[in-house]
Amino acid sequence: MKTILLLAFAVFVSGAPAKQEKTSVKEGKTLLRELLHKLDAAMKNLPVEPEGEKIFLYDLNTDAPCSEDVFCKAEQELKKISGLTKYDDFRTDKTLMRNLHMYNVQNGTTCKHVDEGSVQIILHDFLKNLKKCVQSAFSKK
Repeated sequence: MKTILLLAFAVFVSGAPAKQEKTSVKEGKTLLRELLHKLDAAMKNLPVEPEGEKIFLYDLNTDAPCSEDVFCKAEQELKKISGLTKYDDFRTDKTLMRNLHMYNVQNGTTCKHVDEGSVQIILHDFLKNLKKCVQSAFSKK
């Protein structure tokens, strides 16, 4: 009897990771879909800055295939402007930033700090590059 129970438990435990992995992929795709919608909305709502007051962020180097590291660096960079009131969409308690953070946590991404020597680009171009990576990751899932 103990042997049967032990065998049944082993079969139950061995099947659990595959089920979690499928859920993870589904959740990842949902997060990416929501990120796309929120990025679109944020890009439409960006305030027009005077020439001398434009916001610059470090480029994500998205010319190469978008890696998971890009999402982590994007989260770091967008946190820099999360405290500015006119950029309400990028507050850490808003959906866009929460989903970006959750996507990074879900993928177990550990961030390397953004290279301070890299090129800086304006916020709108930064968001366009991030959107391109989100679309690429969405199509792969």
